[in-house]
Amino acid sequence: MANRKRQRLYKLSAVFAPAAVEKTEANLRVLRRLINGGAEVGEALSMLARDLRQVAAPQGEPFLFTSDLAQNRRLLEVVFRDCSDVKYRDFMLGEQNALLIYVEGMAGSERLDEFVLAPLLKFSPNGCITSLQVLHRFLPVVSLKNSTSAAEIITDVLSGFAALFVDGIAECLLIEARKYRKRPISIPQNETVILGSHEAFNEDLSDTIAVIRRRCRDNNLKVRMLQLGDRLNTSVALIYVANLVKPGLLEEIEQRLERIDIDRITSTANVEEHIIDHPWSPFPQTQSTERPDKVVASLYEGRVAIVLDNVSDVLLVPTTYAQILQAAEDYATPALVTSLTRVTRFFSTAVAIFLPAFYIALVSYHPGMIPTALAISLAEQRLRSPFPAFMEALFMEVLIELFQEAVIRLPQKISGAAGVVGALVIGTTVVEAGLVNALLVVITSLTAIASFTMPTYSFSTSLRVLRVPTIIMASVLGLYGIALSLMVIVTHLCSLRSFGESYGGNLFNITLLRDWKDTFFRFPNPLQKNRPKQTGSQEERRMKTEDS
Repeated sequence: MANRKRQRLYKLSAVFAPAAVEKTEANLRVLRRLINGGAEVGEALSMLARDLRQVAAPQGEPFLFTSDLAQNRRLLEVVFRDCSDVKYRDFMLGEQNALLIYVEGMAGSERLDEFVLAPLLKFSPNGCITSLQVLHRFLPVVSLKNSTSAAEIITDVLSGFAALFVDGIAECLLIEARKYRKRPISIPQNETVILGSHEAFNEDLSDTIAVIRRRCRDNNLKVRMLQLGDRLNTSVALIYVANLVKPGLLEEIEQRLERIDIDRITSTANVEEHIIDHPWSPFPQTQSTERPDKVVASLYEGRVAIVLDNVSDVLLVPTTYAQILQAAEDYATPALVTSLTRVTRFFSTAVAIFLPAFYIALVSYHPGMIPTALAISLAEQRLRSPFPAFMEALFMEVLIELFQEAVIRLPQKISGAAGVVGALVIGTTVVEAGLVNALLVVITSLTAIASFTMPTYSFSTSLRVLRVPTIIMASVLGLYGIALSLMVIVTHLCSLRSFGESYGGNLFNITLLRDWKDTFFRFPNPLQKNRPKQTGSQEERRMKTEDS
């Protein structure tokens, strides 16, 4: 133990001379440059390999599949790199190697086991097969299609199809095996009615088309499929009645959709803002609905439905101001009751926009127009308020917007409590604190209720947007400001176009007076023998006559 030499640890700088340290640092720098250069060379080689695969591929295709199964698998593994849910199943098809690729959760594994793998494992061809067409008669699957397009195969696999490759064949067999979780058909959430249908669309495109088909047993009902989005490849269906739609309308819609240059489509707003004529207008220029009965009724007026996959709302075009104010329940109640409801609804649009502005104009500029008793009561209330009428109205507008947003965003179980707190507690408190007067609270409440009567939520938000400019104009010019605001809004409505059709529609066109039977009022159904003239339907008559 005593003779054993003690081991000592020395610093690197104490062993090597400073010159050796500098040389080592220089060598490390050279090594780093070599490593970086090697990475750049590897990246360049991978890009070169990709370019070489695309040499023979047509435009829009990432590469071409070959007859070598191993090469096809390597190409697919590169495309689906870091996709753990993509499954590869190797098996023998007679004397040939075969590969089945699918996405777990999108394609049903039980269906693949029972209807694809089990029959194929029992398949015993005489020699090697040279075409996948022979499997069409052997597989008990309804939807089968051959494809050599790499882009189509990748998209279909990600959509729930299973792709079958066989060694020696530069072709793929796409097998429809989609089985994924989806929301069932339920009642409408945003367009509820007391009388009428209680069925709404879900987010599945095939279910939406099936619901419409179930209601329309008409061979003239056509469905045209498109793909939108460079990355998501969202399926879009154009649904129309061939012998009713206006000539040129379908082609115009399809051209506008094809001009959309966006990498993802996640909502109807992504499509709507690209295809409408006036994207800066506050008014909705397409009609959005979740009700099948409204879609079917619109199709048989000569309109076109735009259906997006993974979205429960359907867009209807072209759209007019009068159609936005029509509710599904209007056609389930007597004509006289519906007419009264529609007149109230049209009146509510004016109330929702101009009522606060009218209050400001009277209080600030035209107090002589207020009845004497009300003017005295209002003067007593305003003595306790330190703010002018404009600031009071603006404060209440901000407060009501906060309440609306809170009720919408909060969970359903506590949204009712929030509404009670806003209406009773805060509404009473602001009056007692002297921030606003009681009459303005009543006016703001009536304005909010009037906006809630709109059948379409997007149109209700449009009225809320227009309310603030009219308040500002009334605070500056009084009733003259309200008149000027009305002229601007009406002029804007008349200038709007929805796929070539006037947005104001038959409201201001005397040549379309016959369409008034289903605008401000609703005539009984036996008197509505013609379709709306404005939509330009190829067949104007709804009902057959004795001469026809």
